[in-house]
Amino acid sequence: MVGAAVAWEDPHTQRSYAVYRQGALRWLVGGLAGIAVAGGLSVYAVVVRQRPGLGVFIVAAVILGVTAIGTGTGAALRAGRFRAALQRAPWELARLRVAGAHLRLVFASADVEDDPGRPEPRRVDARLMSTSRWRVREVVGVRDSEVLVCPLGRGGYVLSAEGLNNLYGLHPLARQRGQARP
Repeated sequence: MVGAAVAWEDPHTQRSYAVYRQGALRWLVGGLAGIAVAGGLSVYAVVVRQRPGLGVFIVAAVILGVTAIGTGTGAALRAGRFRAALQRAPWELARLRVAGAHLRLVFASADVEDDPGRPEPRRVDARLMSTSRWRVREVVGVRDSEVLVCPLGRGGYVLSAEGLNNLYGLHPLARQRGQARP
């Protein structure tokens, strides 16, 4: 995994990307199906049953469908950004630390503390782009382990690890005034 010219060359990366992209497409198709069902129910309720009172349920189905379409579209756009990043940069090893809702990446290349002349290890504090419970649980499940990290641009990262078979986006936490750059 590590050592390839770019992360995309690794079959694990391509499988993880496919899983991430399938999830995005499921949200998108589910939202479209929800709106189609809402449209069919509205026609049925008004024309056949002559009960316009079912409109509340139809409005709820439309709202859920639009939300799912938005979620799927956002995930599909992120998938494109992830793929572009994975095709231009290699994976880096980092140790994942978890502190509440925040993650800390300690990069392996700087993890050797025996050399007194060596600079401080490079650390990056971040949070997950997605806050869905199952995604957070999966990432927290690999805490204190080595993970694979690929720079995404604007300080963000794509994260994966052995056994996760998925990709996770990370946003860097904003630095407070006077805090040194990692």
